[in-house]
This record gives sequence, structure tokens and C-alpha cells, in this order.
Amino acid sequence: MKSSTECNAHIEQWCRSAVRLQCIRSYRAQHEAVPDLSEFEAHTGFFFILTYGEIGVRVSDEFVHCRSPYIFHGGEEKNTSFEVPDHHQEWAGYLVLYTALSASSEGHENLAHSYGFAPNAILPIQEKCEAMERHWNSNELLDRLQAQSIFLPLVYEVLSQKLQTLVNTESTKPNIVTEAIQYIQAHYRESITAEKLAGRYHCSTSYLSRLFRNQIGLGPIEYLIHERVHRAKQLLLNSDARIQDVASKVGYADVYYFSRLFKKHTGRSPLQFRAEHQQAAQVQNNPLCRLESSIVSLPFDSHNENESYYQWNEEGDTSMFRFSRPAFGAMMVLCTSLILSACQASHSTGGTAAQESASQTAATTASDSTVAETRIYKHLKGETAIPVHPQRVVSFFHLGELMALGVKPVGTTTYILDNPHISDKTGITDVGVPPDAEKILSLEPDLIVTTAAFAEAVEGGYDALKQIAPTIVVEQYNDPLKDVEMFGDILGKQEEAKQWKANFTAKIAEYKEKIKPYVKADETFSILNVRPDAVFVYGDTNMGGNILYKYLGLKPAAKVDSDVIHGDTWEISSEVIPDYIGDRLFLAVNKGAESKLKAMQKLIDASPAGKSGHVYSIDFDQFLPSDPVAVEKQLDIITELLIEKAQ
Repeated sequence: MKSSTECNAHIEQWCRSAVRLQCIRSYRAQHEAVPDLSEFEAHTGFFFILTYGEIGVRVSDEFVHCRSPYIFHGGEEKNTSFEVPDHHQEWAGYLVLYTALSASSEGHENLAHSYGFAPNAILPIQEKCEAMERHWNSNELLDRLQAQSIFLPLVYEVLSQKLQTLVNTESTKPNIVTEAIQYIQAHYRESITAEKLAGRYHCSTSYLSRLFRNQIGLGPIEYLIHERVHRAKQLLLNSDARIQDVASKVGYADVYYFSRLFKKHTGRSPLQFRAEHQQAAQVQNNPLCRLESSIVSLPFDSHNENESYYQWNEEGDTSMFRFSRPAFGAMMVLCTSLILSACQASHSTGGTAAQESASQTAATTASDSTVAETRIYKHLKGETAIPVHPQRVVSFFHLGELMALGVKPVGTTTYILDNPHISDKTGITDVGVPPDAEKILSLEPDLIVTTAAFAEAVEGGYDALKQIAPTIVVEQYNDPLKDVEMFGDILGKQEEAKQWKANFTAKIAEYKEKIKPYVKADETFSILNVRPDAVFVYGDTNMGGNILYKYLGLKPAAKVDSDVIHGDTWEISSEVIPDYIGDRLFLAVNKGAESKLKAMQKLIDASPAGKSGHVYSIDFDQFLPSDPVAVEKQLDIITELLIEKAQ
């Protein structure tokens, strides 16, 4: 078992199986023979708990070197053996054999998985083994029954520690996008391609692009371009370097190409950009002139994963600008407010009254701020004091989660704001992609919530964000149930989160019953996405896969289960498309991919889904998000498709 998902599936089979202890034996001597499974009656599986020393377990051609404390679980394989690496070394442990009756052959196979791990706490497991052996070796029937009653608590302790080990490993797993962003920021002057980046992180270019777009809404090369444009702007503003030298310093040998690219992303040539900044600097101290940062970004084009996701060259499209000194931006915003307030007061007929009113308002605000309750919240960057009930939240990634709890943020990123399932976006400011610190500052947030990747993408990173407002960095689960629970805690909306979970769980149960007359238990499902130059297969995270496989409990096609859900396959070639199509197919065709679909239509028609007429068209943009609001609407769409096509 390599993931918490697999471990939970294994635990589920334990819950569904009839299990009994078959035998327990302890080994506590230096020269005593190693366990020999052939001595025992037929069994379903075993646990070997190593409490002292070292021993090896060989399963077929695989050898596992166990160093105490260690727990190894094996199935009923005939070719399992134990070996002692050093016959002069003492070792000790327990062999616990059991039999289990599963409801299905699939469940039996899942229960028989071999795995091993070092437990966090061996003592409670060892104590249960000692008690279980003592009762098992008794001649009294009641003692034997007592041994049986201890077996399941032993299994619970083993599996709970195994699950916790996997969860801890997954939570500390390095984030590829975060590391790639840091690499780009450090090496933007060098020649960087998507292939080079993907090779650095041992993955395919399509997989890396998928991770980037899922976490920050931009592809890796798009982000590289924006990093270079940002660095070029800094050089233009802070030096008299020639344009050719600026281009060279940010990774472009061709100054003409650099100038065209710069104008495409800023709306001005490098020379115009510098001249405008110099002109703005001359009038900056004039209170009659509106203050404006010369590096505020232009409006960002709406992101759509249908566009430019397949660009693997050294260059890409889209615009991004980032503010480098949030503290300076804060000073500018404050100065602007003071100037405008002074002007309004001096020109007002009731100047004195207005000033008194303003003073009272300011005093009230200060008082409210002083008494605002805070609490300590533990997150990926440590511990931060946050408002108990935040009122002005900026959330870079989790928009649907907030909306599901009745909270409308004051700002979010372009990529997330494009969510087609959220209709009421009034009052939500687009802070750009990557997020613009100056825009965030102007929103006066009392809490900023970001993922690790977005925190890195902001100029100055997490340290710059926490100067603006209390900032927490949270996991990107892409699981509505986990996300809503997490944000219920963050926002002080625990009861609302519980209610949403209860309603969503009830809705799933209702929809399972609705589709039951129309879907056979052994039918398999697949999700394909056809793009102009590629075909992608989805697992159980988004594009409806979480709904089909996790919530409705429908069965994925065998190759989808092994290669996608439990593997790292995403992009597939045309010749293997039939291998991934099950009895029913959900098909998302992107704009411009009509010719690609036509080329593979015969393969779809010849598949089980094609022959039975069980091919369902879904909208790519509608099924891309995996937030609570989107998933609820996707659940409606999928259920309606399954029922309507069957009638």
C-alpha cells in the first residue's frame, strides 16, 4: 500500500469480511528456527510483528529487510519465506495467522495485499500480542475466545498506525509546482523548456502542465515568461541599461523578439514603459495628481484551460505582473487616502462637522479592531493568529468552498474566478494570476488564504503576503468534503460545514438509489478528454471522476484503475484508447478538437460503450473545477445523463 487511499480501501475490506484468528506464535531465541508458514493450516493472511533485531521476508522475487520495530503483512502466497541475515544476531517477534471470508474475489485480493512499515508505537501492539498468545495457549475455551476478541483490536492498532504513517508521508511530500516555481525564479536567465523542467522532476510535460494549471492556473512556460517580464520591468525601472542588455539579462538573446513579447504582455514597448515611469516619478510628489504604481498589471485575460495548454515550446502566452515591495504599496495607498480625505474636508461646507464625524468613525473602527477576537491556526507555514470570524477574506484557490459556507471573499485569482458554476461574483475582485500584492493590499483583507504554489508565485512569497494581512497556507485537497470541513474551521463556520456535509451525503445516497435501476453493478466507466493535439484520461479527482468513482461508487475500467487512479498516466496515444474505455464513457471534447475526435471516432464506436450507445457528452469547462459548488452541479448533470439516456 503506497497511499492513504489504498489503505482505506484495505481497511474497508477488513470491515466487510468475516475474520478469525487461526494461530499466534512467538519467536524469542537466537538460534530458533525462523517462521515456516508451511507448518500451519491454510490461512488467508498473516502479520509478522518484529519486536527486536532484524529479519528478512521474501515474497516471490521481492525481499524485504525488516529492522525492529517492524510489521509485515502478507497474504496466502505459498512462496513466502523468512530469512535471518545474521544467524549470530538475536531477534524476536510474533507470527499471527488469520482466515478471512470476503464477499467478493476483488475484496479477497485487496485483503491479501503485502505491505510492511515501521510502527510509530510498538508497545501497544506488543502488549496485545503477549495477551493474545497467553490466552491462545490456554486449554480453556473461554481463554481462546478471549484471544479471538483481542485479534481485531490488534488489527485496528496496526492499520491505524499504517494509515497515519501514509498520511504523514503524503502531507510532507514535496510539491512539484512549488519547487518548479522556485527553480524558475532562480534560473530564469537560463534556457528553460517544458521538457527540461519535466525531466528535472521525473514526469511528463503534460503531467507537469496539469499540475501547474491545477494549482496556479498557468502552464510552466507561461509562468517563466511572466517571471522574465517582471524581472525586465525591474531592470528598466531601476537602471539605465540598454534594452539589448535587459533582454540578455532575462534570458532573451534576440532583442527584437524580447521587445515584441514585452509589448504583448504590458501594452507598451520597453522604452515606452521606462519613459512613462520617469514621467510619473517627476509628478509623484504633486498632491493634485493621482498616485499610480507604474508596475500595476493590466487587466488579465480570462484563463481557460482550453487555450494554450498544449504549448510545449520555450515560450507561452498570458500576462502577469507582480509588485515587489508591499510595504511601499501600503504607504502609497495610505497617502492617497489621507490626501483625498484632506481635500474633501477642506472643500466641504460643513468641514468641522465632517472632520468630527470622520474622527468618530475612525475611533469606532480602531476600537472594533482592538477588540477583534483572534485565535491561533496551525497551517503549512507554522502558526498564525487569525480572526475568529474573518470578514474580508482573500482566497487564491478556494472560492467554491467559501461560497458553499455562505461567505463571499473580497478577492480571488483569475483562474478561480472563471468558475462557470458560480453565478454571483459581484464584489469579488480579480487579483490576477499570479496574485498582485498591490491589488490585495487595496482590498484591506483581514485574512489571506493561499496554497503553497500560489504563495510562491507572489513576489516576495509568503513573507510579503503576511505583511498585508494574517496569511495561512493550506492543503489543496480537491476533495469537497475535506475542503468544506477545513474552511468551516478557518472561518468559524463549523455548524454550516456540518450541515453542508450532511446535505451532500444525503444527496449522494439519494442519487445512488436513482441510478441503481439503470446501471449494472459490474459495469465499468471511463472519462476521456479530447483536445486538438492530444487525448487525456481522467481518474478520480475531477472531470466527474470523483463523482463516478468516489461518491456514486461506480467501477472504473481496469486500465483506468491501475494506470490512472493508482498510477501516473494522463495523456494516452490513439492506439491504446480502446484499452481505457469501459462499458460507459463520459466524453469531453474541447473547442478546436473536432478533427481529432473524427480521427478516433471509429475506436470509440467499436468500444463497449460505443456499441451499447452509452457515450455521454460533457462540457470540459463545467467539469474541470472540483470545488463543492461545482461538484454538486456536476452530480446533477451526471445523474440526469445516466437516467435520461436509459429511458
